[in-house]
Amino acid sequence: MIPTPLLVFFVFIFGAILGSFLNVCILRIPLGQSIVNPPSRCAACGRQLPLGVNLPILGYFLLRGRARCCGAHLDPRYPLVEAGTASALAALWLLYPPELFAIYALLVAGLIVASGIDLDYLVIPDALTIGGVVAGISLSYLFPSLQGKEDPADAMIRSALSATVAGGSLWLVARTASWLLQKEAMGIGDAKLLAALGAFLGWQSLPFIVAISSLIGTIVGIGILKKRKQKLGVKVPFGPYLALAALLWLLGGARLAVKYLPNNFS
Repeated sequence: MIPTPLLVFFVFIFGAILGSFLNVCILRIPLGQSIVNPPSRCAACGRQLPLGVNLPILGYFLLRGRARCCGAHLDPRYPLVEAGTASALAALWLLYPPELFAIYALLVAGLIVASGIDLDYLVIPDALTIGGVVAGISLSYLFPSLQGKEDPADAMIRSALSATVAGGSLWLVARTASWLLQKEAMGIGDAKLLAALGAFLGWQSLPFIVAISSLIGTIVGIGILKKRKQKLGVKVPFGPYLALAALLWLLGGARLAVKYLPNNFS
């Protein structure tokens, strides 16, 4: 038997490597480029990065935040994504059995890529949102425990209904707000992302995710407006806050719901 601390360490290392790949996805997917070919290259000069330079997390600090090939500043988001992915996967490994860990690791990876792209382009690709809905419903059928069910059909139906309620509700709110404000209040991609979260996590996660993401988004949004001295109306990506709220649900929110609301969250 491998000791638990050593297993967690291995999962952390795997998460850091996965985070490095997710950085590539964030950069290339919006540009329509392949995420596997060519190999990792310097974003400034285009030279291929040697393996020793491309170390997750540590590489950024060993290079002191500058590319060795051309001296260009490296985006500090690279080690943040790598460390964040590694930490999230290590925590999920401690909380869930291997079957659910693998599914939630896939979900978290998709959320990180969606958040990074949303921050850069204020859009979330359909491949991540609609693809997430399809993946959530399919995995719920293959692994009914994802929805707390034993029957595959019941689990799939619950996943599909949760996705419909989640996406439809947020879409309705967004359209209503846009009509009242006479301008786009929220992108349709956010509704699709919430639908994907519903497909994976079930309807019981939705009140928590919506409430926490709205709270975090409001606080951060007000801070950004004050710092930049901008008026209301500036577009702020909401996808990262939905993703963060979903992660918090996985790391403890679900257990709190079951503990304090056992009759309604089952």
